[in-house]
Amino acid sequence: MKPTVEIFDMTTEELIETVEVPNIYMDQLTALMGWTKPEDFCFVYDLLPQQIKAIEEWTHTTIHGDNRIIQIVCLE
Repeated sequence: MKPTVEIFDMTTEELIETVEVPNIYMDQLTALMGWTKPEDFCFVYDLLPQQIKAIEEWTHTTIHGDNRIIQIVCLE
């Protein structure tokens, strides 16, 4: 399972970029997202500012910005 951040343009809803969260952060990601059940990993979630900040630190990328929809999904 690969947790992946998907960044979309808010106006066009086109996918701008994807950022994979390294598996070494899976425990921290689980706690950050409040996931408690295996099925929690199956959904798409909008990210809150504090969640975005943590993921930016883990991935050494900038994913926040104006006019963006930022979500996380776990891909197989």
